[in-house]
Amino acid sequence: MYEPLLEKVEPAESESHVGLIGILNQATTCLDSLGDDYSDGRAELASLRSRLEAGQFRLAVLGQFKRGKSTLLNALLGEKLLPTDILPVTAIPTFISAAEKVEVNISFDTELELLHFSPSSGQSLGDFLTEYVTEAGNPNNQRNVKRVEIGHPAEMLKQGVVLIDTPGIGSTHKHNTEVAYQVLPECDAALFLVSPDPPITEIELDYLKEIHKRLPRTFFLLNKVDFLDEKETVASMRFLADQLTPLCDGAPQVLPISARKGLDAQLSGDSAGWKSSGMQQVEQNLIDFFAREKQQTLQSSLQRRTCDQINSINMQLQLSLRALMLPESELKQRIEQFRQSLPDVAREKQAAEDVLSGDLKRVIERLGTAVEAVRVRAKEQILGQLEGYVESIVDTEEMERLVRETLAQEIPIFFAPAMREVADIVRTEATELLTLHQQRSNRLIEQVRKVAAELFDIPYHAPSAGCSYTKFEILDWRNDLFISDMDPLGQRFSRKFYTHKFRRKRTVKRLREEGRKLLNQNVEQINWALRRGLDESFCRFGNELAEQLEKTIAATRKAMEIALRKSESQSYETADQEIKLKQALAKLQEILQSLDG
Repeated sequence: MYEPLLEKVEPAESESHVGLIGILNQATTCLDSLGDDYSDGRAELASLRSRLEAGQFRLAVLGQFKRGKSTLLNALLGEKLLPTDILPVTAIPTFISAAEKVEVNISFDTELELLHFSPSSGQSLGDFLTEYVTEAGNPNNQRNVKRVEIGHPAEMLKQGVVLIDTPGIGSTHKHNTEVAYQVLPECDAALFLVSPDPPITEIELDYLKEIHKRLPRTFFLLNKVDFLDEKETVASMRFLADQLTPLCDGAPQVLPISARKGLDAQLSGDSAGWKSSGMQQVEQNLIDFFAREKQQTLQSSLQRRTCDQINSINMQLQLSLRALMLPESELKQRIEQFRQSLPDVAREKQAAEDVLSGDLKRVIERLGTAVEAVRVRAKEQILGQLEGYVESIVDTEEMERLVRETLAQEIPIFFAPAMREVADIVRTEATELLTLHQQRSNRLIEQVRKVAAELFDIPYHAPSAGCSYTKFEILDWRNDLFISDMDPLGQRFSRKFYTHKFRRKRTVKRLREEGRKLLNQNVEQINWALRRGLDESFCRFGNELAEQLEKTIAATRKAMEIALRKSESQSYETADQEIKLKQALAKLQEILQSLDG
């Protein structure tokens, strides 16, 4: 039901668009004469230019798992294109762009060739995608899928728009949240989807903070309102607006929708149903946005990233030039001052490690509490059934048979969800703590850069991009739960040698002991798997912090040492390098002024 635009308000290629391409070209050219020291900067600038030249506006559907993101995209496209389910589905970001017909290209992190697929009578598109983009078909991305691109003839896509289906944050699949954060740099705007079951969560609000820092435009949709009455819808809308207002510049517009009803209306050609689902208003808002703001928003998104990158290169140039121009004695003095600042950094690092260690202990204590709660429930639920057999059944063979069958049946049924429940508790707490530590670590790393900037009297610009996301991983848990045969001798054998009273007393005692033993073994299996995951995740985080910090210190120290070596070399070599650095620095500062203007 998407109606193509009759007229675009914006020109296809605005002056600002051409200007930013020129800026990127100029910045790349001025780095060409500086050698390999600036190869990373050149590569980043080239990537930004490619994004801009392609002119494709990337609109991502973001949010927590099971909010209905894939259903929303299916409704906008007018067909059941993307897999949906009652369980978390999307595991790989999927990019949907304009094409004459539906087709799929899948690229891999390995040396596998690009995989191309077109729907046929032999296999549907949904079945094919399920094998590569869902947790069911591609758990933990075992196929090493790097990117999934779908071509589709939808009118919306012909406006130069790429729709992105993203994994949901906060699900039990740990890598989905990581990928949902990693995809943000590839997005220019977002449709952020929430629903009343439950209302917006703290995890979503944290994600929105990251989105707000990275993306210039976000649309808010309240999905699944078809499950609410009018009063509940109004209450949900008010609550959502109250939660979002502190994150936005003023009260945000929130549209109530039913993506499911919208898709049904699209498939049946029901225009009244399309309107009543709320999707017609979403569609109209997007049409207006694409006509009036798309190019400007794309420009703003890429300009922000260009500023960050050039500021980073600019600081590196200023540090090199300032160090090169100092007299050798003074340069050595500044290097010594930088060296003397490192113990303070080391103390901050040690303090961060101490807090990390303390937080690990607290999460382990929380794990212990949750595990003990599972142990209590297991005794009540499973041992309670066994006790009923012990009290009511006279025949020891029948008693043992029922106890064995009950344990074999109830242990997997009870402990599989119990593992997920405890894992969710631990994952939530651990992820929140590690995210806080990641922010502290980033500040510590920036402190090193600031010290260098202050020592050499050069300006420092903190990047506008947010910090990277730190995840908590749970190691695999064995599914072969502990279940024994209970009695190695067997009731029939013992019947020949013992009285019934003695056998029953012996059997009851053994069944109770074995039942408790089996439950404790499975409880400890949960405890061991999660404890091991906590230990390794926190240890890995600490090691990564140390590595990142050492790299930052080493890179800063290297820039100073290179300047020192050149100052000790022949003067004409120093002069030649000084000229190159000044020229590049002057050009980049001119570029930054044009970006700010």
